[in-house]
Amino acid sequence: MNDTRERILAVAQELFIEQGYDGTSLREIADRLGFTKAALYYHFHSKDDILVALIEPGTGLVGEFLERLTAADGVEAWADALAWIIDQMFDHLEFFKLIERNRNTVVALHEHLQSLTEHLDMHVRVEEAVRRATSDLREQVRMVAAVGAVTGFDDWAPRLLAEAPPDQLRAELIAATRDVLELSAGHRQPTG
Repeated sequence: MNDTRERILAVAQELFIEQGYDGTSLREIADRLGFTKAALYYHFHSKDDILVALIEPGTGLVGEFLERLTAADGVEAWADALAWIIDQMFDHLEFFKLIERNRNTVVALHEHLQSLTEHLDMHVRVEEAVRRATSDLREQVRMVAAVGAVTGFDDWAPRLLAEAPPDQLRAELIAATRDVLELSAGHRQPTG
């Protein structure tokens, strides 16, 4: 059953990227899989349920990223956490293509599902992580600016994220965050 669910999600993601969420019907998803709509309904009750399942891993990435920031001890460790999330962006490039192709739908769904408390909690956690890492105001400002540079990248440059050569863009993003943090380019935490 898990394999079937994963196949449904893979096909739906393909179609949502190709045609957009609004341009894809449950019938098309079922047809591409060789299922009946009834069989598809056994796993997902609606197209919204499929989209929620597709964007859910993003929440896990944000949670892991916040854990890494919270555990960061100093600016160098902060840069390592940023390098990790940059790597994750490229490891999950199809996810970001899905978000870009269906931004309005995802935003509407996100607003429906995401509570303000969770969003505010994320901000509190980042600020606490900054304060734990350093008491130097100059470093704190740079750390917050570096997080903003990474987390805002898909909002401000979604096509660049989806279309630029991944290895080159990854290197440039990491270099940019290290520049903001005023760290040398030499240190690089392994991915994973």
